[in-house]
Amino acid sequence: MSVRFWIESYRVRSAKSGKRYRIRWQGADGRKHTHPGTHERKRDAENVLAELKRREALGPLHTAPVETLASFMGARPSGGKVVIEGGGWLRRYRQRVRPKTFANCAEILPNLLPIMARELSQLHPQEVEDHVYAVAERAPRQAQVTLQLLKSVLRNARARGHVVNDGILAIRPPALERRERFFLGWEQVEALANAMSRPYRNLVRFAAQTGLREGECFGLRDRDVDLEAGSVRVEHGVYKGGLVQLKTKASRRVVDLSPLAARLLREQLLARVPNAEGLLFPNPQGGVQNANNFRRRVFVPACRAAGMPAGFHFHDLRHTYAALMIRAGAEAKYLQAQMGHSSIRTTYDEYGHLFPNANRAVLGAFDELTRTKRPTIAPSRSEEQLSLDDEIERIAGGSGDGRAWDRTRDLPRVKAARPVSIGR
Repeated sequence: MSVRFWIESYRVRSAKSGKRYRIRWQGADGRKHTHPGTHERKRDAENVLAELKRREALGPLHTAPVETLASFMGARPSGGKVVIEGGGWLRRYRQRVRPKTFANCAEILPNLLPIMARELSQLHPQEVEDHVYAVAERAPRQAQVTLQLLKSVLRNARARGHVVNDGILAIRPPALERRERFFLGWEQVEALANAMSRPYRNLVRFAAQTGLREGECFGLRDRDVDLEAGSVRVEHGVYKGGLVQLKTKASRRVVDLSPLAARLLREQLLARVPNAEGLLFPNPQGGVQNANNFRRRVFVPACRAAGMPAGFHFHDLRHTYAALMIRAGAEAKYLQAQMGHSSIRTTYDEYGHLFPNANRAVLGAFDELTRTKRPTIAPSRSEEQLSLDDEIERIAGGSGDGRAWDRTRDLPRVKAARPVSIGR
């Protein structure tokens, strides 16, 4: 006897609809069971039922022990904060990501406080969606990351035998208004560099010449530079005063240098503060640059002095590099490799709108190719046909009386206007 599932409804005064739904099944032994947790909406119960049927098709029905979201994650709410206890999902997650990624995860855990006490099987899409969009009203990006984190947790819970409502995994993240990006001309780059204190002027020019991120510039060392080949190897960033390896394989790359970028590096090798790590852009004491201190004490005041638009970021120097490269004729695939994008789609999503203007230069070359007179092997035309074609070309190009034919549908009328004799 196979397992048989069904949904039961029963009346509850506290429910909005007056009903609640629960899932029951009858096992091979004939005994009936009730799944833990009830649902206000029948659709939610149907989603859980579909998951139970899927598990039954894969093997014997298994109901994991009841756990709250907090206990499964290995976290404990305490006075409006979240204490990581070192077990559960967070412990496993910590072992497979970089320290900076885990630190970012810990920062957004308080956003899950209102639902941490709920059992995994009791989490409903409506409740989760309402909470995420409430967070989005004050911090849209935090809401996106919070939903992404919750989905990762619930996918792992489902893989470990817990029942999870699939509707939560289908929730769409709130829209995020994209920050305005700025593309500077080289004169503006020079103005910003001159507004900075002397140790950082080459940093601004170098970032706009190579497209390196802020942390990638601070992580460059002597061993990463190959002036003979005209390139730098980008492998490290900075985090909390130390060097860390870049996250993705695409971001660890070799970047070609223009002659100006190579000259800037030579100047920087002579002008920098001597340091044991061999850093190209160290802090004034010769240590790893603190990004927050650099922005607050150096970069933001220089932006004000140079008249940069409000909201200008160091990352906009990377956008400037991309725009200048496209204007110079760089192909998208080469730009992808230079900037360390993991996919060509990222390059087109970020800078695709700049390529049409750059590619208009191709039309001039294409026009020259189509104008070139080439020998042809086409059958020779008769003298009368040559005379007719010459007259069509003269009329289409503009006659002496000011008439011009500018549409292709006028050409048959021109041909019809000149009778052609069949025989001589």
